[in-house]
Amino acid sequence: MKKPDYIPDSPGVYLFKDKVDNIIYVGKSLSLKKRVSQYFMQTDQDTKTRALVNSIANLEYMVTPTEIDALILESNLIKEHRPRYNVNLKDDKQYPFIKITVNEEFPRIFLTHRRVQDSAKYFGPYISAWAIRETLKTISRIFKIRQCKKKIRPGVRTCLNFQIGLCSAPCSGMIDKEEYRNAVKSTIQFLEGKNEILIQRLKDMMQYYASQQKFEAAAGIRDQLQAIELLSRRQQVTGGFSDWDAISIAMSDDIACVQVLYIRDGSLIGHGEYTLDVMDASEQEVMSTFMKQYYRDAPIPTEILVDIMPDDPTIIHWLKSISAGKVEIMIPGRGRKKELVEMASKNACSLLKVTHLKQERIEKTGSGVLIELKDILGLEIVPEYVEGFDISNIGGTDAVGSMVVFANGIPDKQRYRHFNIKNVTGIDDPAMMKEIISRRMKWITDTDDTVPDLIVVDGGAQQMNAALKAIQHSGITVPVIGLAKKLEQIYVPGAHNPLILPDTSPALKLLKQIRDESHRFAISHHRLRRSSRLRASVLDNIPGVGKKRKQILLTHFGSLKRIETATLDELEQVHGISKIIANVIYNRLHNNISSKSL
Repeated sequence: MKKPDYIPDSPGVYLFKDKVDNIIYVGKSLSLKKRVSQYFMQTDQDTKTRALVNSIANLEYMVTPTEIDALILESNLIKEHRPRYNVNLKDDKQYPFIKITVNEEFPRIFLTHRRVQDSAKYFGPYISAWAIRETLKTISRIFKIRQCKKKIRPGVRTCLNFQIGLCSAPCSGMIDKEEYRNAVKSTIQFLEGKNEILIQRLKDMMQYYASQQKFEAAAGIRDQLQAIELLSRRQQVTGGFSDWDAISIAMSDDIACVQVLYIRDGSLIGHGEYTLDVMDASEQEVMSTFMKQYYRDAPIPTEILVDIMPDDPTIIHWLKSISAGKVEIMIPGRGRKKELVEMASKNACSLLKVTHLKQERIEKTGSGVLIELKDILGLEIVPEYVEGFDISNIGGTDAVGSMVVFANGIPDKQRYRHFNIKNVTGIDDPAMMKEIISRRMKWITDTDDTVPDLIVVDGGAQQMNAALKAIQHSGITVPVIGLAKKLEQIYVPGAHNPLILPDTSPALKLLKQIRDESHRFAISHHRLRRSSRLRASVLDNIPGVGKKRKQILLTHFGSLKRIETATLDELEQVHGISKIIANVIYNRLHNNISSKSL
């Protein structure tokens, strides 16, 4: 790409894209014009920058009012797109928030790990999810704010939470709107730190239980008070000289390991471990990138103790702009603070060693197996990205398909997919396999998704050929094989006989793992779909037959069809079904059967 003709001399964010329009790098600068021009004018670039510039095919930029705004936008875009040439935080921990849906008629309160732009109120983020859960229990007992998603239908049966005193049951009309809103306001005041009255009330309750020798109840109140105290240390009110984070980074090759120690009120209460892809970045750049990604959601202390300063001076201004109080980044020279940074450094070095050992183990086991698989199957490339498919149904009903993904020999469960069979009726596994492979190929074509290096289908020659036809029809080139269960035979297109590998073969073990995982995933979805269908049955409309009796009948007879054809005497023999109920069931089912036959 040539140097762009015009870029404004303003603060902003720039995005470099490759030839297929993927974002490969996101950066920010006080002057977009000067910063972007440097990429195309410098001759003494490092390896990473040269590779980046050679990959650039297109450029986009966004002007922002200030450099701090650019930093925030840059952090958001890196987190969303995870560009290849940016330093990326792998262990991107989402700290929890408490959310109150004040925009609803009867607001709910619950824990969430995502803060979105809506009209709800959020409190946090918090370090301790345990403290949040304990405090939500306390709020439920005292303010009785609902946490469920039930629709408001006055007059319906109240739930268990109401009966045990954890909810005021607005969904059943047990409390009026004004009274419930007052309870919500009290909850918000508590979460805002105005909790003196509530804490005093809990202390009085604890003393009362102790005086009554109800020590277990008193201990429960004590735990609630401790949870409230811990929860009160949230980002908005964190203050004092003794709230610190100690951060250290250990780097080697293209990996950086980060250790964060959490010190609150002078006590070490926990730690966090993170790894980053760094690609020739300096320690200062890594520290900057980590802080921008980490403190986007994490609680911000008053002091951040480091062993190397970030290279971006705008970070401190950004941290102060999103924190309620004073924030300082410093390299301590002596005393307790220096000891904490040294402790973080030792732990970061230890984490780096463990990370390298894990990578070496994966390379020794994973890469070797994949190379063996490539040679056995005669593939052109090592199958680092493999997709496995299977079909599950009973007599052609509730038919589903599954897709599992193995990246470098390891399951990548975030990429797993289910398919509900739409176009095939009856028992026809090959046709079902062709349908799900066709839909997968169409998705790859429409979305430019990753093309697998190999497709493994559960089954023999028929399933393999069905998959092959779907792939050929799509125009995408992907090698496909079938793995039959009985003799573990590998079916390859064009081969006269299936391959049979020894049981000790690592390649066969990997293929079996892929096949069995796709089978497990298909079975689990099939059972879920089948149980959902069974829950919606003719039994639902019979007076006196609720969830418990329906389960008794299904367990006794095994299927709805057997229940429908059962005689009155057979129904009366079912334990838990009275003669009166059996008679009602028999008459209703036989009326339905008669209606169907008409």
